[in-house]
Amino acid sequence: MRIEELRSLLGPGRINEDPDIIKTYSDDWTGRYKGFTPAVISPHSTDEVAEILSWCSANEVKIVPQGGNTGMVGGSVPLDGELIISLRKMNNANFSDTHKNQIIAEAGTTLLEIQNLASERGLIYGVDFGARDSATIGGTIATNAGGLNVLKYGTTRSQIISVEAVTGTGTIVGNLNGLEKDNTGYHLPSLLCGSEGTLAIVTRTKLRLWPEPEEKVTILFGFDNIQEAINLTEDCVTSNSEIVACELFFQKGVNLVREAYGVQPLWENKHSTYLLCEFAGDHNISDRLSEGVLGKILQTHNSVLVATTDGERQRLWQYRELHTVAISQKGIPLKLDVTLPLRNLSHFLESIDTICRKINPLCSPYVFGHCADGNMHLNILQSEPKVNALEEEILQFVVSLEGSISAEHGIGRSKAPYLHFQRSENELKLFAEMKRAFDPKGVLNPNVIFSSDN
Repeated sequence: MRIEELRSLLGPGRINEDPDIIKTYSDDWTGRYKGFTPAVISPHSTDEVAEILSWCSANEVKIVPQGGNTGMVGGSVPLDGELIISLRKMNNANFSDTHKNQIIAEAGTTLLEIQNLASERGLIYGVDFGARDSATIGGTIATNAGGLNVLKYGTTRSQIISVEAVTGTGTIVGNLNGLEKDNTGYHLPSLLCGSEGTLAIVTRTKLRLWPEPEEKVTILFGFDNIQEAINLTEDCVTSNSEIVACELFFQKGVNLVREAYGVQPLWENKHSTYLLCEFAGDHNISDRLSEGVLGKILQTHNSVLVATTDGERQRLWQYRELHTVAISQKGIPLKLDVTLPLRNLSHFLESIDTICRKINPLCSPYVFGHCADGNMHLNILQSEPKVNALEEEILQFVVSLEGSISAEHGIGRSKAPYLHFQRSENELKLFAEMKRAFDPKGVLNPNVIFSSDN
């Protein structure tokens, strides 16, 4: 690999070969995927990304594009010695000159930076999740990240108006016109969002912002069974237009959070199931919540905590948001991000422990997630040595329940062998043809989405 030739094209300060620095890019944060690379390339502009990809394509050098490296399916790790293109240095973000409710952001801008910039004008960005301070906009576009507020604002795909990107051949495509209506052929923002860096590298984007709600109320419910929580979720979604989030978790996970962070017990640990609902809208939202179906539940249900101030709301949210880190402190989990229809969610949750322990009696499953859209995050500790058997059995079970094997984390490398569970042979062939059109030499993120076995 002629790194010096590429260095001469880009100039100083773009290529790093220091082993200690490279190591911080080569392994993912979950600890499950550990890769290696001869160099990390840090472009400062779309033109530089184009130069890099043009050179890589001509020389058939494979690369892995990377943002904050917060992915969970091995999609941003150079497992076969690929070069890394890190977009972190491309982190400029500003309000659009033509649309007051839009932001133009480079791919390396973090989610938190976008949120903070939006707040300067009393606006919000519709996507939010725990890794907001390290996840980059480019990475969230690559995986079509969802998070906590999908119920109200949609996934990342719903936030993107325009994109600028570079294909595997080094060709710059797209625009940043920010037009809400632009039906001039195929819609690149939709196509590239969720493509996991296999078709092109998104370098800049124009994002939609939303009015900041005047008031927020967070309510935590304790239940004795899963179906009660699902029933309330359906009631909230169908009867209240101000619901923003609806999060489901269990006492087993709360025990880990309490152990790791010393938070207070919930109702003396007498419940098995918890539902955290957040509502946002105009002033006096509390008064409106006291009416209708939810009002009756608030008046009659014994285990309810209501938070209206930022501090109170954060104290309730910590029981849900600290799950990921608390689980990781116990070991490296097998992470399976799936979606189930609400009518089948209870069956999935009630069956998953049995399925896991039948394959590996020593494993310990933890589940939490976004109840309203059926997106559950299954984390299995002590999954070795039967990781593949667990993955295959669980994902087949999900498909049998009319669910999706990937909700918001993407396919990456980890789920590539199982994509055929859900996609037909004809669909997979079409995907491969699209890949060849954008990246004929196959240099972009090899073995992501498309397994080498396919």
